[in-house]
Amino acid sequence: MSCNSIQLNVPQHNLCLLPGQIVKLHRFESEKWVLGYGWYAWGGNREVCGWYLTSCDDKHRIKPLQKPDLDDIYCVTM
Repeated sequence: MSCNSIQLNVPQHNLCLLPGQIVKLHRFESEKWVLGYGWYAWGGNREVCGWYLTSCDDKHRIKPLQKPDLDDIYCVTM
């Protein structure tokens, strides 16, 4: 599989998310997040591979993308 074809399908919300898209979550209303996929570390833990969010305001603020986050997304832009 090519890295250019990575996408996260969320059929219950009729969404197809791609790395690089900017999302907003209800619980962080004033903050925008960049969706990423790949190796990342957060909270002093070892690196893991998967979907994650990076704050647009603070590039060092990273959080893993969890299933409840998908329900919390209310805006998706490029």
